[in-house]
Order: sequence, then C-alpha cells, then structure tokens
Amino acid sequence: MKSVDRALYLLSYFTVQEPEWGLSELARKSKIDKATTLRILVALIRNGFVEQHPETKKYRLGIAVLRLARVREASFPLLSLVNPVLDRLAEEMQETAHATLASETAMITIAIAEPKRSTRVWVDPSQLLPFHATASGLAYLAFAAPGIREGVLASTELTRYTQNTLVEPEKIGTQLEQVRARGFAFSPGSFEAESSGIAAPIFSGDGEAFGSVAIAGVASRMTKDHQLKAARLVVGASVEISRAIGAEPHPNVLRAERELLNA
Repeated sequence: MKSVDRALYLLSYFTVQEPEWGLSELARKSKIDKATTLRILVALIRNGFVEQHPETKKYRLGIAVLRLARVREASFPLLSLVNPVLDRLAEEMQETAHATLASETAMITIAIAEPKRSTRVWVDPSQLLPFHATASGLAYLAFAAPGIREGVLASTELTRYTQNTLVEPEKIGTQLEQVRARGFAFSPGSFEAESSGIAAPIFSGDGEAFGSVAIAGVASRMTKDHQLKAARLVVGASVEISRAIGAEPHPNVLRAERELLNA
C-alpha cells in the first residue's frame, strides 16, 4: 500500500461514532505498524487534515477537510440542490431521507433529512453503505456502467448483514436486472433488520448513475401503501435532481415516474 493510500485509509477511520483515536488504537485497528501510523499522522497534521488534542493527545480530523468540502460544493454545487428535496421527502413521508454518491467500494452519504418523529431510522453520515446490501447501492449499481456492476459481482468478500442480505453474485445480478427494469430499488431489511429502504439513481451527464436518493423507513411501518408512496417520492426526486444538474434520467426511471403517479 502506497503512502497516499495509507494516509487516506487512516482518515477513513474517523467517523461520527469514533471521531477521535489514540495512536496505539488506530495502529491496531488499521493494522499498520505504530511507527508508520505516527509518521502518516504527523504528515496529515502538517497539512491540516488531522489535529491532535492538546490534553488527551488523541487525533481528530482537521479544518483542511472542511475547506476542501467547501471548495467542492462551491465549484460543483450539489448539496444546495439535494437538501431541499430531501427535506420535502422527509416531511411528506415522515421517514428519513438521504442522498449518497458512489465511491469505488461503497456508497457515501452526503446529505440527510430526518422527520419530526421520535421513532425513525438513524443514518450515520460517516458509515459506508455497501452496494449489495442497501437500496441506495442497488439503485446505483443497476444503472451504473456495466464494468462497475461486473466488478462488484466479481467480489469474493460480500458480507451478509442480515438474513435478507443477498451475497451470491447470480442472485444479486438477477436483483439488479429487476431494479433496472423497475426503475427503483427496494431493500427490505437487508442491511439493518429493522429498516427498509427504497431508492432511485441520480444520473450524470454521461447517462450513467453516480449516486442515489433514498428513503429509509422503520420496517414495521413500510406497508405496501407506504412503499408505493416512498417509491413515487424517490423516483420523482431522482428525476428532479438529475435534471437540475443537467442530466437526463434513464427511460426506465421516467416510465416508473409516470406509472407511480397513476398508481
């Protein structure tokens, strides 16, 4: 693993649930020797990506991460388009709405809107969402470039998170064909047993998916009527967001939008 890869790998361990790390525990968790871990952290501190608490000596993310996030949003505004849509979805559905973008290994949550109710699905913004086990990942994969789908299906390390998680490449491939034909993905308890997700892809100018918009609902509330409403909302949001960034959704998604409006 190259130095840059190791540095980025270490940064991935800083999450909402674990925002600070001691040197020894980070080295142990990442399986990188302590001396190398320290050398990388020193370089990250020097460039503002990590800072060290003066009293506890633990490490946390630095302000350079925030600066880059602001540069990204100012240059390619996406959150300003997505957040109002998610707010509307959460209000109408009274369930958690979120948007994700695809990385090479998983879906990354970029925005979340929560309903005003005590019992709801909590989406950890720092948690990577697996392609094969979430509605967001399935919606993305079904409309991503063929090579991306093939790469995920060729993986030998697909984790089974619940009894509903599919890990067999053939079954996942069939599921993706169904999602593509339908225009949206439904994932009942395949990542967390007590939550169900419905998602639709977000498209880029080249016609391929690069992210997803989803509703994550408490499984016991996701009746057929609830699922139908959620599907109508996420498919409509998919079309709205895609067109707002200058992309045209796939014909299957547009067909789904028409059919769901008449359902």
